[in-house]
Amino acid sequence: MGIRSWRYGCMVLIALWGAASAAQPLRSGGTDWYPYSYEDDQGQAKGIAVDVVKRAMAQNGLQMEFLFYPANRLNLLLDNGTLDLNYADSPAWNAPDASSRFVYSRPYLRVREYLYFLSAHPERHSPLVQLQGLHIGLIRGYSYPRLADMQLQVVETSEDAALLDLLLRGRVDAIVMADDVLANLLATRQLDPKRITRSVQLSDAPLVIKLQRQFSDQLPALNATLKKLMDSGEVERIRREYLSRDANPAQ
Repeated sequence: MGIRSWRYGCMVLIALWGAASAAQPLRSGGTDWYPYSYEDDQGQAKGIAVDVVKRAMAQNGLQMEFLFYPANRLNLLLDNGTLDLNYADSPAWNAPDASSRFVYSRPYLRVREYLYFLSAHPERHSPLVQLQGLHIGLIRGYSYPRLADMQLQVVETSEDAALLDLLLRGRVDAIVMADDVLANLLATRQLDPKRITRSVQLSDAPLVIKLQRQFSDQLPALNATLKKLMDSGEVERIRREYLSRDANPAQ
């Protein structure tokens, strides 16, 4: 083989290798967090956040592999670089120094989390400062700055459904949950929303895609696509598709 042919062959191989590398799907991690993110009975990724981000990635020629982990494990895999992104994260849920390792897309949803009590609980309308010493149910791996300095008895579980069970059985005084999540749980179980009272708001977090910093060059195109999906009403359409028509948030 002549030198020119050998060089040409090397160039072709390099180009093919680069194309194959570019085609590798991004490893995206999430938690089982209905209706935002979950696996259906066939093992397919579903949910509001999943569908929004799928559309945004597809419109930019990017493929994703959806993987599900408990929150603690998910954060560890992101921190050590095993995962490329979390498709349903928020800067509000990350330490201030996370921006040195990750980049965030523009928000595409907002997640509002509250303390919820049974409606007969005497502290259901009390200000946060008066809730010292109560038993509060949380999802394991989640933290809330407004609760950080309080003397609370924290009970952790890995699933929202189990968290609701703790409240209904009187194992905790209150639980922390997103409004859409609780609304769907109550509707699925055909429980009267009046049984539960919404108390102190703990977060109003923008939901974003959190990517490893080496993918920052993808942000401008992703942000433009997310904006189009929001402005067209597609994001809200997806959200309402997942929310049961009978789901009414506790008041």
